[in-house]
Amino acid sequence: MAENLTALIPIDLVRRAKDIINKAALIASDAEKSNIKVIFGHNDRNTRQDKAFIKAIKNHSNVTLCQANNKSELTNVSQLRNLAFQQVDTELIVLLDVDIFPDFALFMRCANQIIDQSAPFYILPCLYLTKYGTDYLRKKKSIEGLKEKYFSFSRKEFLHLACPSSIVVMKSRDYREIKGFNPAFNGHGYEDFDFLLRLAERYNRINKSADFLLETSHRSPLLSTGFRKELGMHCINSLIEKKLTFHLYHTRDNNDSYYQRRKLNYQLFSKLHQHDVSVDEPYSSSLLEEFIRVCKEKKVNYRTYSIYFDNKPGHTDRTDTLKRRVKLLFNF
Repeated sequence: MAENLTALIPIDLVRRAKDIINKAALIASDAEKSNIKVIFGHNDRNTRQDKAFIKAIKNHSNVTLCQANNKSELTNVSQLRNLAFQQVDTELIVLLDVDIFPDFALFMRCANQIIDQSAPFYILPCLYLTKYGTDYLRKKKSIEGLKEKYFSFSRKEFLHLACPSSIVVMKSRDYREIKGFNPAFNGHGYEDFDFLLRLAERYNRINKSADFLLETSHRSPLLSTGFRKELGMHCINSLIEKKLTFHLYHTRDNNDSYYQRRKLNYQLFSKLHQHDVSVDEPYSSSLLEEFIRVCKEKKVNYRTYSIYFDNKPGHTDRTDTLKRRVKLLFNF
C-alpha cells in the first residue's frame, strides 16, 4: 500500500545547510526504495546551498519539489508544508521534519491501520538522539537495537522523548478540511500544537479543561498536563506498542532569531485556543493515570515501560562528550 502514502518535508537552508542536504538525500533515497512519494516544500533563496540541495535530490523519481521564494530571515514551516501539500495525490500523508530518521516501515504500518480504520490518525512519539546515538543509528542501522538501549535506561544515546511530536500519519482529506498549518506562526514553535489540536478536534477528541493552556513541560512524557496531556492521549497506544521515531542530532543556537520567536508563537497559540477553554471543567490529571489504565486494559505490565516515568532533570549525564558536558555546565 506504499503508493497511498506521501511524505511532506519543509526545507529552508538559511541554517545548517550541509546537514539538511545530507539528511534530505537520505530520506529521498530510502523513500524511493520503499516506493513512497516525497514532496519537499523548499524555500529557494537562490544560494549555492539551494542549488546543491536541488542537485542532491533531483534524480530520485519519487521526489517532487515545490518551491517558494521567501527572503525573510525566519523560516515559515507552515507555509512550506502547505506548499508541499498542494501537490499531494495520495490518500494518506506523513508529516516529517528533515531531521527524522526515515523509518518508512513504521509509517506504512500506521498508514495501513488508518485504512483499516483502527485509528483516524497517528501522532508518533519522537526520541531525540545525542550525537553518539545518531552515529550509532547511522552505523548500525538497528532501530530495534536502539530501542533496546532506551528501555534498558542507557543515557548516552538519548536526550529526551517528545510526546506528542509533529510526526503525524493522517488522511489527506483531513489536512484539507482543517486548512493545513497556520502561516501566522513564523519561526520556531507551536504551529504543530495548533495543527494537532485542530486535527483532534475534527474527531471530537480533545477535552479543554481549566489548565488547558498551561505552558509546562516535563522530562517524562507521562507527567504532561494541559494541551500536551490532551494531545499525548493520542500517543498512548504508540508508547505501549513502542512505535517510536528518532530525531537525528544537530547543533542548535537558542539565541538565533528563529528560536527566539517561540514566546511570540505561544502568545498566538493561546489567543487562538482560549475561547473554548472551560473554566468550569476541573483541572486535568497527568497522562500517567490514563497510561496505566490502558496498560491494564490491554493486560500489559506498565512496569515494562519504566523509562517513560523517568523525570530526572537536565541533560548533563546524557551529553555524550566531555566538551559538550563542560559547555552545558557552564552555559557557553
